[in-house]
Amino acid sequence: MLGAHALADGALQLRLAAGRPAAVLLLSGALDSRCALELPEALLAAVRACPDGLALDLSGVDVCDEAGVAALARACEHARRFGHPVGLAASTADLDRLMVLTDTLHLVADHLDATGGPTP
Repeated sequence: MLGAHALADGALQLRLAAGRPAAVLLLSGALDSRCALELPEALLAAVRACPDGLALDLSGVDVCDEAGVAALARACEHARRFGHPVGLAASTADLDRLMVLTDTLHLVADHLDATGGPTP
């Protein structure tokens, strides 16, 4: 375990764990409007701490809305533009559906193969 952080008075928990080739950021709780303002900076701090890449594990997210997904997508896109690989290690059916409906799945999922490094 590399570190833990809570957003929105504990509504969303972030735990950074070592992984190969990329570190894994485990999110659990509510990915919603309550954490939307804090999430981008927290994700960018994790990305900066993991130069080999960051794989997001969203399987512990039990509540999500458009604001939370949009904040996550913006942070992932910002990290990618600055050369930090971010990808999706695990998700939930609800999150996948919402990311498809909001056309944000590609901003979260397409930039890192969690088993093999950055995609071309």
